[in-house]
Amino acid sequence: MRTAKQVLVIPYVIRDAVLQMVMLKRADLDIWQWVAGGVDENESLDEAARRECSEELGIACRDNPLLPLESHCTIPKCHFDLPGTTYKHLYTVTEYAFAIELKVSDKIALSEEHSEYLLITYPRLTDLKTWDSNRTAAWELRQRLLDNHLIVA
Repeated sequence: MRTAKQVLVIPYVIRDAVLQMVMLKRADLDIWQWVAGGVDENESLDEAARRECSEELGIACRDNPLLPLESHCTIPKCHFDLPGTTYKHLYTVTEYAFAIELKVSDKIALSEEHSEYLLITYPRLTDLKTWDSNRTAAWELRQRLLDNHLIVA
């Protein structure tokens, strides 16, 4: 059974001190997003983030470095299938953000949920139609990597 939690995961690589992120185009909407999905009952947020990456990217992400981000948001529950009376008095679902570092050798095989993907740098994010929560999480990831001198601006 699904909980009232959602994960958002930014897949990324660092090449020559430049952050490159994998952005996915939804098959059912004209919008770009990071990996996203629900958290199952008895599943930790970390486990859900790794599972969603594996499902949506076709990559076994169990050993990839996972970075919890402070970014989170709430999404109206009408955007989710939350059956039964368990969620009757719930109005929003909380989304928790993560970033996962991919290996340069990882080969992406998209699920049916997405029609295409792009490897983008942070400035390119402004060119794409996406959710505010996706932009906020990307800003945080970039800033953390800059602060730790892992990338250059």
